[in-house]
Amino acid sequence: MKCVICGSPDIKEKIVDEEIKLENDIVMVTIKTLVCGSCGERYYNRKTMKMIEDIKEKLQNKTVRLDVIGSILRLPSQRPWTA
Repeated sequence: MKCVICGSPDIKEKIVDEEIKLENDIVMVTIKTLVCGSCGERYYNRKTMKMIEDIKEKLQNKTVRLDVIGSILRLPSQRPWTA
């Protein structure tokens, strides 16, 4: 198998953190999938995609427990800051 993005044959199974956006939050889900060693393109099989879709549904229905691992804060200003 070659990467569809960069053409590299360096595709291996790895454990990665997939990001799922939930309103203003990002939920990290650890999964095992194929990843290109050159450009980082990820390849998901049907079983993995179904698992991600099921997790998204559980997140929307609030039927899964989440661990808080950090937070992101924003300045209230809408204008960009300049030096």
